[in-house]
Amino acid sequence: MKKVIIVIVILVICIVAVLIGWKFYNNGNFQNIFTSKPITIDKTENVIEEINKLAEFTTATYYQEITINKLKKRTLFDDELVIIVKGKVRAGFDMSTLTEGDVIIENQTIRIKLPPVKILDVITNPSNFETFVESGKWSFKEVNKYKKEARERLEKNAIDGGILDLAKKSGVEKLTALFKNLGFAEVVIE
Repeated sequence: MKKVIIVIVILVICIVAVLIGWKFYNNGNFQNIFTSKPITIDKTENVIEEINKLAEFTTATYYQEITINKLKKRTLFDDELVIIVKGKVRAGFDMSTLTEGDVIIENQTIRIKLPPVKILDVITNPSNFETFVESGKWSFKEVNKYKKEARERLEKNAIDGGILDLAKKSGVEKLTALFKNLGFAEVVIE
């Protein structure tokens, strides 16, 4: 029984401490203790700084497996090299290039002029290269040349597949949703 009383006293002390803290936090006002406060944006510079922190804003990713098949003719036997490359291409916006003139805030409206959408990265890790067939002699330089060719094909295929259009559309949708959730009534993205 004594333990129950101690627990109740500690609980009451904690509740009183929270209420006193709340009163000081709200300048002596207990009104609207359980309602959320609206988000306010102080200055455009703050918004730009936060957007710049996004730096590379990836809005679309393209995955593909590329096969490079090379053959060198010899007198008796041909040299053959088959490399399978798995990779991905990231596309989106470089938000670090935004300036003060690219973001305009007026009341509950934000206008953003986005930088052009671009390929941010072509990722092919060493573990993503598999030598499927290797017969004959292939120099390190030749193999690296073909790996580079695979990366270039991966990027070209992503662009031909419409990754830049998808990245732009997706980026506009994501940023619109983000800024509406931050309390802006109207979001205009160019």
